[in-house]
Amino acid sequence: MPVPTPIFLLDSNEKFEPIAVESVEHADAVIIDPNGKDTGLPVSLAALPPKGGRMNFPPDPEAQEDKLRPQFGRVGYHRTLTGGGLVWNQYWLWYLYNPKVFVAAAGNHEGDWEFVQIGSVADTPVCMTNSQHKSGSARMWWDVELRDGRPVVYVAVGSHANYFAPVSDIPEIGDDGDGAGETLDALDWREFGAWARWPGRWGNSSGAGESPLSPGAQGARWSAPEKYHSHADSRR
Repeated sequence: MPVPTPIFLLDSNEKFEPIAVESVEHADAVIIDPNGKDTGLPVSLAALPPKGGRMNFPPDPEAQEDKLRPQFGRVGYHRTLTGGGLVWNQYWLWYLYNPKVFVAAAGNHEGDWEFVQIGSVADTPVCMTNSQHKSGSARMWWDVELRDGRPVVYVAVGSHANYFAPVSDIPEIGDDGDGAGETLDALDWREFGAWARWPGRWGNSSGAGESPLSPGAQGARWSAPEKYHSHADSRR
C-alpha cells in the first residue's frame, strides 16, 4: 500500500490556505533582481532570474488570498527521495503570506513554504518530521496521531508551522493551533517544477521575518531528509 498522505487541520482563526505556485503569476507580483533593483517585470515561473532575486507582492495579502484561492486553492507538492536507509515522502505547501508576529513586533513575511515528511521502509512508515520556523519536530510513527491510517498535522495560525498535537502559546514563538478550522484532507498533490530550485526568495521581506528560499535551496530539508529529521525536536 502507498504511504498515507497527511491530513492538515488549520486553526479556527486561520486566514490563509495552501495554494498552487501558479498563484504568484496572478498576484500582481514583480521581480526584484539580486542587486535589489525593482525590474518591474511580472513574476513568471518559466522565466525566473537564474541568479536569484526576490518576488515582491502587493501590500494587501488578504485581498490577494481571497482573489486567488478559488482558482488555485488546496494544492500541495509531493516528492520522494532516499536517505539514511529510508524512503522519504515529502509534502510541501505554499502560502502567500505569513502574518505571524513573534519577535519584537516582527516575524511576519511575504511568502511561506512549509512541509512534512514521512520516512518509510518500503511502504511501511517508521517516522515523521514537521517543519516549524527554522527548525522542526520529529516522532516515531507509533507516536503520530492517525485518522483512518493517515497522520494528522495541526497547523499553527499565521505561521503555518506544523505540529503533532494542538498547541497554545508555544514559548518564545507564541504559536497557537487548535485544529478547529478547515480540514485539508483532499489536497491536490502535484509534482515540483524547475521553479523548486530557483536560488531566490518567494517574497520581499527581510530581517526577523525573511521571505523563504525555494524548497530546493533549503539545504537539508530538501537534500538530506534524514539529517533534518535527526536534528528536529522530539517534544512537539
